[in-house]
Amino acid sequence: MKPRVLSIALLSALLCGPAAYQTHAQEPATGSNSAKPDGQSNGRITLTDLLAQGSANRRARLFFLAPGAIPDTNKSKMNFAPTAAGPSLTVVGGGTLGRLTKWTGFTSGNSVIGDSSIYEDKFGNVGIGTDTPTSRLTVAGTIEASGGASVLHDMTLTGNGTTGSPLGVAVPLVLTGAGGTNGIIRAVNITAEGIGLNATGGNSERSQGGSGVVALGGIGTAAEAFGGTGVDARGGKGVGVEAFGGTGVDARGGDGDHFGGPGVDAFGGRGGNRNGGEGVIAAGGTGNGAGSSGGIGIRAFGGLGVNGASNGIAGLFSGNVQVIGTLSKAGGAFKIDHPLDPENKYLYHSFVESPDMKNIYDGNVTTDANGDAVVTLPDYFDALNRDFRYQLTVIGTFAQAIVAEEVTANRFAIKTSAPNVRVSWQVTGIRHDAFANKNRIQVEEDKPEVERGYYLHPEAFGQPEEKSINWARDPEVMVQVKKRRIEAAKMQDQQPNHR
Repeated sequence: MKPRVLSIALLSALLCGPAAYQTHAQEPATGSNSAKPDGQSNGRITLTDLLAQGSANRRARLFFLAPGAIPDTNKSKMNFAPTAAGPSLTVVGGGTLGRLTKWTGFTSGNSVIGDSSIYEDKFGNVGIGTDTPTSRLTVAGTIEASGGASVLHDMTLTGNGTTGSPLGVAVPLVLTGAGGTNGIIRAVNITAEGIGLNATGGNSERSQGGSGVVALGGIGTAAEAFGGTGVDARGGKGVGVEAFGGTGVDARGGDGDHFGGPGVDAFGGRGGNRNGGEGVIAAGGTGNGAGSSGGIGIRAFGGLGVNGASNGIAGLFSGNVQVIGTLSKAGGAFKIDHPLDPENKYLYHSFVESPDMKNIYDGNVTTDANGDAVVTLPDYFDALNRDFRYQLTVIGTFAQAIVAEEVTANRFAIKTSAPNVRVSWQVTGIRHDAFANKNRIQVEEDKPEVERGYYLHPEAFGQPEEKSINWARDPEVMVQVKKRRIEAAKMQDQQPNHR
């Protein structure tokens, strides 16, 4: 069925004053034997009335005839001949350029015309209730259909557009289409500091509340393809000499009456026949200019403990940890279950520190009947070490022991003053492998200008938190960290069951 075409004149006719309209509909010259509807409305024409006069092979069009004109019934069209409701009156009034004119009333001597709410610009765009249409038809306000008419739509909407069943957005809303690389949904908030998308999960009285956002990357179907990213978040650009770029993801765990929620909960995907995916991949941004540095891949701060609680640790790794690079730390120790009371105690031992990249090798050996012994070291010893140092200790008897031959070809010789003497030995060497030679530790260095006056551990020197190196490097970040800690402490103090 071809759609009927209603010209803008229809809208004008609907707005005309108290007049009666004679309608005539004629079948096209195709020999149709259907009845020709003919009727007269009482000062009102509805869209339903007009549509009811058409059929699959009929077009409905609207024309104005001067009062007293005879409608043409020999053509396929619908003619409306307004008939004056009273004596002929002088037409007075005016209108605005672009606005459709309508009768606004009568006086004893005049018929008054004025602006309607319909506007048409020079591009053919029509506005109802607005003088700035942005499409072929722009309506300011609500559109309602009456007389049983309805609006056709897909599953993204609900209702039929009538008063009893207004249009609404379907829940759940499912959008499927070809959106290109810009996405199917694009939200832009032009309000200053406005949020582009705000999503809140549902509450739960039994278990876990609903997620605010669940995002699934697309499936990579080619042999070497990768699946799509679940969430691709990028912070906004900071414009200005001292401006900062925005945070890509700002994640905060929810408060809990018992345990607080994690800020980020990340799990790598399962590998079908290869390695599983990484839980988190982090890379710092590019730094630019002398005295600057690239961004930090991961920065972590322990949570603040209040009301007797201890501060949280910045990181906890359950499993092996590999560092491809240099590890710098203020101190170090191992921590294990205490061998004598593993259920109730821990045991700590501090690391052995040195200004050099030093390796230590030791062992015991017994000399032969001539007081000679040869110690064989690992076959990589010479390739890994240089600048050897030796320690010999005689065990169980009084005797002298010397290094008879220094390390050569991964071995050295010991000589004692008596036969069959047990000797404890120790050899150290300074690393001279390729990595060590390229990354020799600088034992002393001056602090950069921006870090002078600040401390790695200000509390050890009786200084406030703001004297930390972190405040020198990223004061804006630290302001936010401190602010969140203070807010958390205040919320804790305000809890009704706080003790």
